[in-house]
Amino acid sequence: MSTVQHTLRLPLALDKALRHHATTRETTPYALLQLCVRTGLTTLCEAHGTEPLLKEMAQELGSLSARLVQVERLAERALYVSCAAYVYARAGAASARPDERQLTEDIAAAFQRQLSLAGAAS
Repeated sequence: MSTVQHTLRLPLALDKALRHHATTRETTPYALLQLCVRTGLTTLCEAHGTEPLLKEMAQELGSLSARLVQVERLAERALYVSCAAYVYARAGAASARPDERQLTEDIAAAFQRQLSLAGAAS
């Protein structure tokens, strides 16, 4: 078997990890680096196993997207409830009895104001 020499530059963090793992395996960093290269190339060359992996990743992304929509709805609901609490507290501090229609308008205005400040106005 003939070999070819390659020069490889590693970031300091990878070099430290390589040396640490080489020490724990009682081998040299060079031997471990060769093993890493062989293992990495073998993994890259086995392309037939990537299709199920990509399908699984797509399913997980879809699941995450659905969960994110739920979190966004929950955050908007919490914001609306907070705005309502603010408006009712402000109205409770006033001496006059507030009109329900005006309270509803104030809640909607405060909610839209906070959405626009967050950059999520619809």
